[in-house]
Amino acid sequence: MEDRTTGAWLVHHAQKIQVTTNQDFDNVAFAGKSAILLSALSTSQQDSLSHDKVKSLAKANGIAQRTELPAILEELVRQKLIDRGATGIEVLGVSSSAVIEHAAKIFHESDPAPHELAAVEVADVVSAQPKREVDFFTELQDNFKLSSSAAKDFLTTASQIGFFDSEQLSPDERIYFNGNLFRKDGVKKVQAALDSLSAPERTGLTTLQEQLQQHGCVPVEMAVTTTGETLFRKLQAIGLIDVSSVGNDAGQHHFVTSPAAFSKFTNSIADDALDLAKALVAALTYGMTKSTQGRGRIMALTALMRRLIGGHFVGPATAIGQDYRVLEFKRVIEVRQESNGLFSMRLLKPDVGRLALAVLEEGGVMPGPSPLLPGASVSAFTGPERNRVETRHKNVTPQLKSGVASLLDDLRTGAY
Repeated sequence: MEDRTTGAWLVHHAQKIQVTTNQDFDNVAFAGKSAILLSALSTSQQDSLSHDKVKSLAKANGIAQRTELPAILEELVRQKLIDRGATGIEVLGVSSSAVIEHAAKIFHESDPAPHELAAVEVADVVSAQPKREVDFFTELQDNFKLSSSAAKDFLTTASQIGFFDSEQLSPDERIYFNGNLFRKDGVKKVQAALDSLSAPERTGLTTLQEQLQQHGCVPVEMAVTTTGETLFRKLQAIGLIDVSSVGNDAGQHHFVTSPAAFSKFTNSIADDALDLAKALVAALTYGMTKSTQGRGRIMALTALMRRLIGGHFVGPATAIGQDYRVLEFKRVIEVRQESNGLFSMRLLKPDVGRLALAVLEEGGVMPGPSPLLPGASVSAFTGPERNRVETRHKNVTPQLKSGVASLLDDLRTGAY
């Protein structure tokens, strides 16, 4: 497996471990969190950060200041990615792609246990095609030297943590898959999914795909109206659609994209493992659909993004100080306060900007702004994977679970 793919799964797994008390995958968690912090600290060029800013960025990205930050900074120094001084740190210019490659290096140098290596490998395997439990045992025993009981324990624990998903096909049979299922060979898998749906469901999914092709990113309300609640939840549960959320004091605002929208311009989950491009797409869509012209609604997306990608400040506008705070936390952008309560911003990670622009340019800008929340600050982002998992485990009816399992089995046996 390429280092970039390994690193992407380490970031994915670290975020899953973060919300559990499990300590069986410490090397996975450490490598993934090291990448998350390195991404927050670094830009495309060498930069200096004060100790206070480092602590603030660590806190904003879920890194515990006392128990995790010192060890991660020590490792980043060892990897020659940062230098520590009396007043702060110097950070090398690192692209988002390079960040996750460094995660893989940190992981391999930590002498990971066999079950930790299996956690990465199995997640990647079931992102390509759903697999039945019985298919795993020989591979886990042969490739990772796990006993039959250890293999069974591993599958149970790893799926409970969320490294990959599982659904019961029958009392004696379970199927495993991953939310990244449609990021590889998406066209053939989507066709297999369409073939397994009823005629009305096929119509709903086809119409939604057309909307996403036209606009790149649409509000969740439009998508649910198109497909119906039950089909929408089924599509989200298996990862056929992505739902990203931006949040502020007035609530969460959900936007739908297609995994295929990103896979057109990237070749694996590695290219946006940290969800930075998705966060930028969601924030820009918010700026195009929820903001008003008086506070700085985005009117010319392509011109705006090309200037940002070129390294220039854009603005000033009131909205810049409010709509992109989540991107400040992740050091995707830098915001500068101007006079009269206005703000300007510049892009710190051009590679992220290029991917976000490609996704949005593939479709058109959503028509017209909504009058909702004209002054609310966007200060939180929830990525597709977390939204998908919460949907799968909240208010799931037996009929929906049965439908998801059946669809996965059809995908497993499909010819692609």
